[in-house]
Parts: sequence; C-alpha cells; structure tokens
Amino acid sequence: MGYLFLAISLLCGATKGYCGKKTSGHTERTSDAIYANLLRMLLCIVIGFFVVLFSGNIPALNVNAKVLAICFFSGLSTSLMAVSWLLSVKKGAYMLVDVFGMLGFTVPIVGSVLCFSENVKPTQVFAMVLLVGATLVLCSYNNSIKTKLSLSVFFILLLLCLSNGGIDFSQKLFTVYADNVPTSVFNFYTYIFAFVILLICLPFFKPKNEKSDRSAYEVLKPIFGYISVMALCLFLHSFTKTLAAHYLPSAVLYPLANGCALMLSTVMSALFFKEKLTAKCLIGVGLAFLGILAVNL
Repeated sequence: MGYLFLAISLLCGATKGYCGKKTSGHTERTSDAIYANLLRMLLCIVIGFFVVLFSGNIPALNVNAKVLAICFFSGLSTSLMAVSWLLSVKKGAYMLVDVFGMLGFTVPIVGSVLCFSENVKPTQVFAMVLLVGATLVLCSYNNSIKTKLSLSVFFILLLLCLSNGGIDFSQKLFTVYADNVPTSVFNFYTYIFAFVILLICLPFFKPKNEKSDRSAYEVLKPIFGYISVMALCLFLHSFTKTLAAHYLPSAVLYPLANGCALMLSTVMSALFFKEKLTAKCLIGVGLAFLGILAVNL
C-alpha cells in the first residue's frame, strides 16, 4: 500500500512540476512569485477544508498542542522552501538548486534514525550515494554556475536543503506522534501556517523601487488555471506521501521518492520541453535507476 501511495504522490509531483514550468514566464518579479505561492496555498487550504468536511472529520480539527506544533513545523518548512527556492534562482544558482533540494532527503533519514531508532542498511547508504551522484550529473548536464558561489548563496541553498527535508520529516513526525489524527487535518493546518508565513514575508519581497505596469491580479489571471492544478497536485502530493510514510521506513521512502522524481522530471523535460538527452543526462538517469533498485535490496 505504501508504494501505491508513493506512486500517486510522484504522479502529482510531476504534474505540479510541469505546471510550474509553464507558469514560470509569468512571474518574473519575486513578489509575483510570492503572490502565486500565496494563491496556491490558499487553494490548498480550501481543498483541505472540503476534504476534512466531506470525510466527516470536522471534530478532528480540534487537535492538541503537539499536533499543532508538528503542523506549524510543516507549514514553516513549506514556506521557507518556497522562499529559499525563489532566492536561490534569483541569485543564479540554477544547478545547485536541484542538488541541494535533492540532498534534503538526508534530513528525515537522520531524524528518523536519531528520534525513532530506524535502521539504515549498507545497501541503502550505497543507494543514497548513487542518488546524490545522479543528482549532480543530471543538474550539470544542461546548466552551469557562471559566478563563484558566495557565502550568502550557500546559506540560502542550505536553507533550501533543510526546509525541503523538514517537509518530509514533519510527515514522519505526524505518522509517529499523531497517528490517530486524519492526514487531511495535518495538510489543512500545514497550508494555513504556510499561507500566514508567506503573507508575513511578502513585504520583504516588494522593494520600493520595483516598477511594473501589471498588478498582481493581472499577473495571476492568465495562469490561474495552472495554479489551481498545481494546488490540487500539491495537496495530493503531500497527502499521499504522508500516507506512504505510515507504511515505509524513511531510508526507503525518501530516497525512492527523490530518485523517481528526479527521473520523472528529466523525462518530462525531454518530452514536453524539448530538452536534449545528452550522454551525461543518460548517465545520470542510469545512476538514479541503480539507486532506486539498491534502496530495496
């Protein structure tokens, strides 16, 4: 059952990524991207509420402080991941964005080993090494860093890594400490916290000298359909991945999820965005495939 939930999560994640690429040209300003993320989080809140409502789990919204703290951690990680991704891209660290994002899978694994005494097999460690190698190869085959990596950019990328890993680890915390709470409730509160935090961050991404003849409404109107699909896929991606965390240990779930997502995004880029599959790209895909096989040995 865990692998089924993971497969659905991967499909939703790939669809979300496709819509993200289609909308990227419409959010040139950082503030526009924040507005797009705010709209996406708001739609996730609405989706989450209706899922809770129609599943008859309204009484379950009355959660205790521990569950609320886990939801806050999840929402904080989600919002920080969105902000750090935007800042990293703005700084031009295109190649390292995917690298550090991929490295985030180490956070829930280390956290689960320390907090829940989960075991990691030598073959799984080997699989993680292969996946990191695949990430480095795939992210370099069509991109390059034009400027020397500064200390500030490194810390932004580190925040990206930790926040991406924090999202996954919060799901694991939820499955351990709030097993009696519906997953829809966890996602509902996650996106409420993420929305509020992004709303607080918005003024810091609106420089006074930023000039544009387009309002936020004009920017978001032509891509509302894509954002709506992204919101639905984001909710389902998180929802089903959290369900998968009930069945699969961290050392299996997160390397497998990241490795498959890496391969799917590469294939999608080649099929839908006409990116060339070079020899370096095929080597990266091959390493990712070997890593996926090794995870379950």
